[in-house]
Amino acid sequence: MPTSRAARSGAVRKVPALAPAGRPQKPSVYTGVRLRQWGRWAAEIRVPGTRQKLWIGTFETDRQAALAYDAAVFCFYGVHLPRGRNFNFPGAPRPDIPAWVRVQLNVTSIKAIAERHARGVDARLPPLVVAPATTATAMAAGPSAGEGASALPDD
Repeated sequence: MPTSRAARSGAVRKVPALAPAGRPQKPSVYTGVRLRQWGRWAAEIRVPGTRQKLWIGTFETDRQAALAYDAAVFCFYGVHLPRGRNFNFPGAPRPDIPAWVRVQLNVTSIKAIAERHARGVDARLPPLVVAPATTATAMAAGPSAGEGASALPDD
């Protein structure tokens, strides 16, 4: 019976990180954000003109990490982003930094500004609406045949 090279070598498969309830958690939909093994969210960005990555920090939520990424993108490029770059939250406030100061920032300053800005803005933003289908009208209508209603008669 043939076996794979990974099975013969005893290689360990990577398992998705588990959410607090024990379910696998989906990766973030935001640019520049990834889930760390222990459940926190990390934000990274490439430094323009180099092959270097700037590790911005780890955050409790993926939204905070995405806001930090947006602040770093703003510090590097301003509001006029090059093609291929986008803000995760186009309508969110940006760091209050004049353009003449922004062009003189170094990588360490950008990291500190992005971290501080993300935590401050996230605290002021309203919560995201995750499931718009769970409104009062949908709940009052009851389950339909496709939403768990049983075709079997009740006892």
